[in-house]
Amino acid sequence: MIVYIVRHTSVVLDGNEICYGFTDIALRDTFEQEAAVTKSKLHGLSFDEVFTSPLSRASKLADFCGHPDAERDDRLKEMNFGEWELRPWADIIVGQSTEEFFLEYITKPAPGGESQLMQYERVRDFILEKQAEGLDQILVFCHGGVINCAKTMAGLCDLNEAFATIPDFGSVTRLEF
Repeated sequence: MIVYIVRHTSVVLDGNEICYGFTDIALRDTFEQEAAVTKSKLHGLSFDEVFTSPLSRASKLADFCGHPDAERDDRLKEMNFGEWELRPWADIIVGQSTEEFFLEYITKPAPGGESQLMQYERVRDFILEKQAEGLDQILVFCHGGVINCAKTMAGLCDLNEAFATIPDFGSVTRLEF
């Protein structure tokens, strides 16, 4: 199965400073310009089915790209950071290096949220389900963490290195499973 997986366009918060995942964050005023670039990357491609995270930053891009009926699936949401949502990373990562912190949260859930492994398992379940349905080529609108989990499943990286690089806003990643 081939999966074209699209990251939403840029948001009003700086993800390098503020932690957000499950929170429904607004998009920047540049949405239409960014979305037009993303849409052009998808031009000429066809899909058996189209899916989106129900969070508006992904579903709005699906709508803009001509897929208002994309199936919403909670498994495509960004990571649930629980009590860390909308808090500065500087307040969360205290007393350890950034590298140590991110290695720990692979298996340790955020307070009231989930771990990276938990997110990986729900993304894996989504992909395995779509494979079992016999789909050949699908389109998914989602988030950087979801894309990195899918890349891990595709064998392109390990979970412990998956978040070293987050895909660009509006990017399109082609994966084969």
